Amino acid sequence: LIVGASAFFYNGSIPKRRFWGMGKRKNILLLLSDQQRLDTVSAYGMDCICRTPHIDRLAEEGMKFRNAFCTSAICAPSRASVMTGLYAHRHGVIDNYTDIKEGVPLLGDCMASAGYYCGYVGKWHVSPVKTPAECGFEDNLPFMGYGFPGSRVFPSLKFDIPPVNTPNYYAEYLKEKGFEGVDVSHGFMGNNPALQIQEMFCRHEGPVESTIEYFVAQETNRLIEKARDKDQPFFIWSNFWGPHSPSIVPEPYYSMYRPEDIPEHPSYCEDFHDKPYGYYLTEKMWGLSDYGWKGFQEIAARYFGHCTLIDDCVGMIVEKLKECGLYEDTIIIYSADHGDCMGAHRLIEKGAFTFDEIYRIPLVVKGLGTKDNESLVLLQELMPSILELAGMRPPKKVDGESLVPLMLGEVPDNGRKYIYGEYHYHFYTARQRMVRNLEYQFTFNENERGELYDLGKDPWMLKNVCYEKEYEGIKRCLMDRMSEFMKETEDPAGVWFERIREFY
Repeated sequence: LIVGASAFFYNGSIPKRRFWGMGKRKNILLLLSDQQRLDTVSAYGMDCICRTPHIDRLAEEGMKFRNAFCTSAICAPSRASVMTGLYAHRHGVIDNYTDIKEGVPLLGDCMASAGYYCGYVGKWHVSPVKTPAECGFEDNLPFMGYGFPGSRVFPSLKFDIPPVNTPNYYAEYLKEKGFEGVDVSHGFMGNNPALQIQEMFCRHEGPVESTIEYFVAQETNRLIEKARDKDQPFFIWSNFWGPHSPSIVPEPYYSMYRPEDIPEHPSYCEDFHDKPYGYYLTEKMWGLSDYGWKGFQEIAARYFGHCTLIDDCVGMIVEKLKECGLYEDTIIIYSADHGDCMGAHRLIEKGAFTFDEIYRIPLVVKGLGTKDNESLVLLQELMPSILELAGMRPPKKVDGESLVPLMLGEVPDNGRKYIYGEYHYHFYTARQRMVRNLEYQFTFNENERGELYDLGKDPWMLKNVCYEKEYEGIKRCLMDRMSEFMKETEDPAGVWFERIREFY
């Protein structure tokens, strides 16, 4: 490893390990949800009422990372980071519309070249141009583009961003199974008259078998059955659309959690007086203010139901692996591309804010070690980790290191003291950078005030102490770390940061 003060670059040397070179290589199944907050996975024990027994069982049999973070809490940048092992400003996908730079090695291509059968199913949102087939996945039924497959399928749904440039495979599934015409009801959205285009949740009026998540699980199981008959290990990347809003869930999940049982989030008292003005505008845009916490209770109850539906689909996939005799030979990784504020700071979804609710994610690994790990780790490090499990190294330098030694419990800690995060565009342009450790977090908003949070005293990031005299030394230390990150990763935001940091 080439270890700087803030960044880690994988130099390509990999030790010989017991899961290759001594027989058949392990299969790898990556299950990725979309916009799932850490405290919705009950294995993390964060006093959330949401239940995820199947993911919990994977964590019990395996291990979980307690301090895993994405480096960009926007769908496409984060997913492209998994595909490339790079920060968003290095792979080029800085928002949901830009593409991966030419010449950047891709995880799917690398795994295919290593002799793995590669399959992909569900939400894509890695590239607006490249398809999974063009990235090494020979079997794929993706939701291309923003890719909500219920759009124009559920007659009463207003949310209208369907898959593009490919058939709507979910719609074809409904037709094949006799579920045509299935609809939604009880749509809930904010009261901003300029945003009557996206429900926060709906009730799915068909059976569980007609839901999007069930379709993804069934397609994953189809790929598993196909892989069973091949004389090669498999790498399957399965992507649930949820619990990203709109949470469209059937009974019993729709009514599984009582809204009145969901306690107010500790940061719902946010008044935005010491935050960038964009935070206030984002809260107003969603049009949820007038509903108060009772409105978020309604939304969160369906969101939790969506998480439990996904968990049951994970259980279906696990059962298929066992049925096919592949469970013991398969490493299962469960994570999310980012989280969801879901009422934290009066906000919902994600955006130009660096709160833990959207940057800190679940990361569960079954099939390697059995000891949880407290290290600061990055979602994009799944790329070099999966390649190491396949006996490979990244063709080019990546922004991170393999997590395999931590997954196996061979080392207790990766030695990382700081992590780096970035935001470029979602709804509005606001280049933003974040550096944090387990004690403090500093956020650079290039045309707005800075943010500094004392996580020991203020874990919910309510009080911005960026300009308080007693924190000057801590702020300078974190700004130095940010400067090192920017230089090491050639972040273009560093030019402006260096010119104004003494006055920031």
